[in-house]
Amino acid sequence: MSIPRLLLAPSHRTGLANAVASAVAEIVTTHGRKVRYHHLGPLAPSGSWDRWEGTAFLDPALYDEPNLLRLYDVATRSADLSILSASQGILDRRQGSDWRPADVALMLDCPVVVVLDGRRWGAGIRALAAGLRNHLSAINLAGVLITGVSDRSHYDVLHEAMAREGLPVVGCLYEGDGPGWDSMAPGAWGLPLDRALLEAVERQVDIGALVDMAGQRGYLASQNLLTDRGSEGPLIMVAGGTGFTLWSRDSIEVLRAAGARIRRLDLMEDDVLPAEAAGLVMAGTLWPSSLLDIALNVSLLKDIRTRVAAGLPTLALGGGFLILLNRVQDSLGRTVELAGVLPGEGEVLWDLEDAAYVDLVATRENPLLDKGQKAKGWVLTDVDVPDPAPTWDPPLLVKASGTDDGDQPEGAATRSLLGSRALIHLAGTPGIAARFVQECAVYASGRFW
Repeated sequence: MSIPRLLLAPSHRTGLANAVASAVAEIVTTHGRKVRYHHLGPLAPSGSWDRWEGTAFLDPALYDEPNLLRLYDVATRSADLSILSASQGILDRRQGSDWRPADVALMLDCPVVVVLDGRRWGAGIRALAAGLRNHLSAINLAGVLITGVSDRSHYDVLHEAMAREGLPVVGCLYEGDGPGWDSMAPGAWGLPLDRALLEAVERQVDIGALVDMAGQRGYLASQNLLTDRGSEGPLIMVAGGTGFTLWSRDSIEVLRAAGARIRRLDLMEDDVLPAEAAGLVMAGTLWPSSLLDIALNVSLLKDIRTRVAAGLPTLALGGGFLILLNRVQDSLGRTVELAGVLPGEGEVLWDLEDAAYVDLVATRENPLLDKGQKAKGWVLTDVDVPDPAPTWDPPLLVKASGTDDGDQPEGAATRSLLGSRALIHLAGTPGIAARFVQECAVYASGRFW
């Protein structure tokens, strides 16, 4: 597996590297190349950008290195170029995880361009460059992208400092001309990408040099354990598209590898579930701007309520859990009526700036986990759901990863349903995808009890 690949990672925390990476992916795509974009670590809703719908990310905290390589192999198999980016600094760790972007670059044998904040720096930035070269000696530090440049003379000083350390400069973003260090990465509900962003990046960044650097990758053996075997399996409907950002595109590949057929469910356009649907996955993020439109699709919400009550195997995670409630109030104070599968109400407080890792333990059997089985998940939105179904025992215990906080009851479940505010990657715990697909196959055969 030798696809050209490149990681854009900042020296310290910012969304700018994501903004530049998404713009580069879009620009290269318009020139006829198929580009695959991944973020390192799950993205908060405000920065969840993927040209192909749904979040695409790699995260060693959620699954092991062999699974990371398999997921990356499947996602990039037909692409011409792989662009990756990070929000956290190249040498930084998030709370609840022990990996750094540099570690993923090493796993993927991937060249790295470090995005530097050049504001108010002079020749002394050379010390920063020397430190990066020293601490990143195990990977291919291919170059740097300098931002916050005030004028041409400032650029010359910074460029000379990088040259003295042998670091190629692939471009600079002038202050006030295009995205800055404190810019938000483009979000799913901000597509298409702003023309000014694309023009600023194309004008100030050497796209050709980035593509050439991507060719400096190492060789990765192809991983053949994730294959599409779902042509004859049970049909699972997966919510995605406008109004609802899929939690993980890679989890779809895991479902297919477990034997499922996958079809997208549009929460605003589809009136009902197909008659042959044997499973339902609503896992991801509700768009604040689309919540009212989803609530107006009364026909689909009624059908979801009927089918789930009849035992349709269902995963409702993150924003999908909210869809099952009677009522939800969004962060703007608007209240809507939703599917009413669960006799409870929820209030969306705010989207988290960074995804938060959580540790989960199943307190009883559910469609994904056996009693006592553990999983690591993540949360993207702070939501208050007091006693979503008081007559149902919560199926999970949850606590923030990397903390000493006590376990808290979480979610709602039946034998065929798992609902939770936390998202779970289907590659994160061995066997859980196959378990859910088997539940769907049993339901499709008419032997569900």
